[in-house]
Amino acid sequence: MQNDITVAVGHALPPTGLIYSARMRGQEMADSDGVFTQFYEALRLPDYFGWNWDALRDCLSDLHWISAQHFLLTVDDTDAVLSANPDERRFFFKTLQRSAEFWAAQPELPGQNRTTFRVVMLCPPELTQQTQRELTAG
Repeated sequence: MQNDITVAVGHALPPTGLIYSARMRGQEMADSDGVFTQFYEALRLPDYFGWNWDALRDCLSDLHWISAQHFLLTVDDTDAVLSANPDERRFFFKTLQRSAEFWAAQPELPGQNRTTFRVVMLCPPELTQQTQRELTAG
């Protein structure tokens, strides 16, 4: 296996605490229904999940049904996610970014560690720079 970019484990994992890790298949996320299905299955979203972007955003800023303090999501084949719909793809990336920002902004309460929410996006090495540009585009 060849990797052009590596991420230090310390950047992806919290130092201590219970971690919930979910891995999603980007190849199965060609449309919004595929995205919602992957998140529903991987994060065991509650039955009241509304199968729309607002519902996904709401669930990613809650996660109370998972008994973990830290969340690590991995999306394989990020280049395939919503590849035929650039507008939804940007919205998807922005949703993940805002979810991470939401959790990072939560106050650290006395006697409790801060909840972390991290997403690792994987793609073929030759598409890394293009995917990075998309992820950072506003």
